This record gives sequence, C-alpha cells and structure tokens, in this order.
Amino acid sequence: MHALPTLIMLHGSRGSTQELLPFAERLVDSCNPILPNLLGHGGRPIPERFTVQDMAHDILAQMDENGVESAYLFGYSFGGYVALYLAKHAPQRIRGVCTLATKFVFDPHTVNLFTHLSSVERIRKQQKEIMDQRHPGQNWDRLVSGLADLYCELGQTPALTEDDLRGIRVPTLVISANDDQLVPWSESLQLAYRIPHGQGFTFAGKAHPINIIPIPFLASVIGTWLGCVAAEPI
Repeated sequence: MHALPTLIMLHGSRGSTQELLPFAERLVDSCNPILPNLLGHGGRPIPERFTVQDMAHDILAQMDENGVESAYLFGYSFGGYVALYLAKHAPQRIRGVCTLATKFVFDPHTVNLFTHLSSVERIRKQQKEIMDQRHPGQNWDRLVSGLADLYCELGQTPALTEDDLRGIRVPTLVISANDDQLVPWSESLQLAYRIPHGQGFTFAGKAHPINIIPIPFLASVIGTWLGCVAAEPI
C-alpha cells in the first residue's frame, strides 16, 4: 500500500493555519496535510520587511525541520502566490501545486485595493477580534502594514513574471470562483493557461473570505486531483 502524499497547505496573507483546518480535516484520507504559518503570521516574529522570496525560503526551512524532502503544495489566496514561486524556484522540492483564489496581476488597481484592505485602521475597526485570535501575542499592526508595503513592491517588481509561470514544470491546478470580488475568473484562467502543465477549475460563487467557500466540495476536487498527479511517474 502506497503512503499518502504530503500536502503542505499555505494560508492567505493576514491569515493563519486556523483558516485551513476545515480543509485539512476533509483531506486526511487523500494526503498527509502539513499546515505551517507563513513568515510573520500566527504569532511568529514579524520581519522588518516582507518579501515573497523570504516567505518561500521560510517554507523550505519548515519542510527541512519536518524532514520533508519534497511535497505537493496547496495555497489559498496569497499562499498560492508563494506556492507558485516555490514551484518555479525550488522544483526539486515541489511535486505539484494547487492554488485557490490566487491573485497574480498586481496592477495599480489591485495595489490600491489591496493596500486599502490592508489598512491598519480598517482592520482594527472591523477585524480586531479575528486578528487577535489568528496572531496571538503579536503587534499585528506591523504585520498588516508590512504586507501593504509588499503589495506595493509587487506592483513595481513582481516576484513572478509571465516567463516564470511558463517555466513551472510541475502539475498545477488553479481553482477560481466565477464571482470573486478580488480575483477575476478570467485572470485565473489566464494563470492556468500560462503554466505548461496547468489546469483550471471554476466553481460558482465567491472565494473571499475563505469561510464562504464550499469546503467539502472543493476538498473533494483537490483530493481527486492529488490522487491523479501522485499516481503519475515522477
């Protein structure tokens, strides 16, 4: 009997492992899920500056700490961006990637929207209790403002270019919602199209925030995809 594949599950920006627990619970029959907190999230020390590169290297370091030589990645929202970066720049460690509601285009409109959504004042007013729960013991004001700075930097210098996407060689599933307010359906399809072994899957509804998505249904989609690609010869 073959061992279940390892699936490292990356949450979105300002999130934590808590938001992916319902997914992980639905996937335990399909994989061995590992849920790390991204750099600076979930009570972890907050760096002076966020970069996608540092977030990716941190995931590799956590893989090393857990004795994971290679794994599949699932990334929700910004976690998917980090997962795609790893697929391009650490292909020997990443066997496949599944993204959900992942933004790739950081044009001026997106940067303005994301920095607005990452306003410390706005989040303190609307999500303080949630942020206190997700990031215990942290001055999460620094987390929020640091991520806003990261979005601005991505608008100037993307961490992933179209050439990078075309250089991803591992199986990739891009999941999107047809009516998401942050990631247009057409953008997700273009993302899947640019990746040589990319596939797209779209469901009806929205994908932000994560608690409104049909988790049991999408977990079955992810589990089926994972079973197919894990069965293929390396």
